[in-house]
Amino acid sequence: MGSFAVLRQFAFSAAFLTPVFFSVGFLPAEDGPETPWKRIVVIGASASAGFNTGREAGKTVNIAKVIEAMLRAEHDKVVNVSSGFFFMNPRWMGTQSIRRAVEVKATLVVAVDFLFWFGYGAKSEEKRLEDLDVALKYLSELKCLVLLSRIPDMKASVGKMLSARMVPKPATLKKLNARIDAWSVGRKNIIMVPVARFIDDLRAGKRIEVAEISYPAGSIRKLLQRDELHPTLEGLAAVTVLSFVELCKHSKEVSTDDFEMAPQVIKERVITAVRAAKKRSRRVPVKKTQPPAESKKSEKDG
Repeated sequence: MGSFAVLRQFAFSAAFLTPVFFSVGFLPAEDGPETPWKRIVVIGASASAGFNTGREAGKTVNIAKVIEAMLRAEHDKVVNVSSGFFFMNPRWMGTQSIRRAVEVKATLVVAVDFLFWFGYGAKSEEKRLEDLDVALKYLSELKCLVLLSRIPDMKASVGKMLSARMVPKPATLKKLNARIDAWSVGRKNIIMVPVARFIDDLRAGKRIEVAEISYPAGSIRKLLQRDELHPTLEGLAAVTVLSFVELCKHSKEVSTDDFEMAPQVIKERVITAVRAAKKRSRRVPVKKTQPPAESKKSEKDG
């Protein structure tokens, strides 16, 4: 059995034989009118979970941590329910994610890569469409605002992070996104974020606009990792900024003044926060524990 198969078996066992507990992670803010910023929950797969961002930051940084670094508006601690194991069983992980968001009464759900593994994975083209319908049914349970994206074309990752069997055919991908578009129409709480177009433009070598920041043509390695699947730390910040800017276009309760819009600045804030946390952990004195009375007696008798 190859190393990937061993990892897959271990991850599957861990996910299904061990109870999954998502940290409540709330630090209540002062009472006042609730805005979408009040209780943010992040759901999704490895991109949202910050896959491989530890190489840049010194510790894995997920979208929840990015939001904490950029958001100025009053809010409770952002809850992260994204997981790098989402690909193992999207339906099960999807139900757990939605259930958690409902339990904590989320006011905003960030789900930019939530739909990805319902369309991707080693399965038939028919199964991709069936799984997507299930995912959209899950999302229908959410009544709060939801930041969602179409499923991007990630065939460039074949041979790196994906196998050819895991990638939907072009015609299927077109059908998947058409269903997402049709489903989202008329649902006032669903806000579509142009992440798929953002990735297409990166691959095409186009100039990228993120709020007030402009990335010159050929900035793909600055925003997308070499695996051609996951964003860099700055790319993760850029996707989050794009998401919040789109939110501001649809909700009068929020403003672009509520958050930092420069991905580079957000990236540096995150790295600074990680380093500060490491320094604090080094300063915590290690308490020496006294051996039990019985141990002392045995030592004396010995």
